Amino acid sequence: MMLAGLFAGALFLGLLVGDRWYFRTLSVEASRYGCKVGRGAARLEATSLAQIHTCFDKLGLLPMRHGVVRLFIESNRLLLRPRYPTLWAFLWIWPMKATIDLQVDGEAVILASTKRTPWASAILTGAWFLIVTVGTLATIISYAVEGGLSSSSGVLMASGILTLGLFFIFSGLVTVVMAYRLENNRLARLQQEFEDVVAGRASATR
Repeated sequence: MMLAGLFAGALFLGLLVGDRWYFRTLSVEASRYGCKVGRGAARLEATSLAQIHTCFDKLGLLPMRHGVVRLFIESNRLLLRPRYPTLWAFLWIWPMKATIDLQVDGEAVILASTKRTPWASAILTGAWFLIVTVGTLATIISYAVEGGLSSSSGVLMASGILTLGLFFIFSGLVTVVMAYRLENNRLARLQQEFEDVVAGRASATR
């Protein structure tokens, strides 16, 4: 039994590490890997695809101060990955990246972005909310079936359980929203750096 538990724990840890590693890979296959959590669009006026392509090196990389941008020239797609300290990149549960599809519109280029987070992060977050919600409801229902609501003290106890459950759910929602805003700001800063390089307002970090 202990060996089975150790094997399950090692397998779970391996899946988490593998999911995070593949999410951070700068390959064309991994560029669309992850759970979609947002979309956006920007417009670069008086810009051509050729002008954007010249910003990248022979490997299709464009190092920036706050991350790196990868160009997949065959599909006219960009991958934006913010820069993290090495250890933080694996410990932070809600990292984000963005893929940008380049679409020509006259003399402008539209940047249609899709933001993604690792599947493990999305599944674990959803599972946490599900466990807290179901656990709270199951506890209250079980308490009521056993006659706990037959007295005023029992009603007070059930109200306390419900309040505690709602507190955990609300705290979780606040944490997720704050994490999303933090990561969204990282991506926005990186995309702005990229747009400045394309427009000639800044130079890349080589």
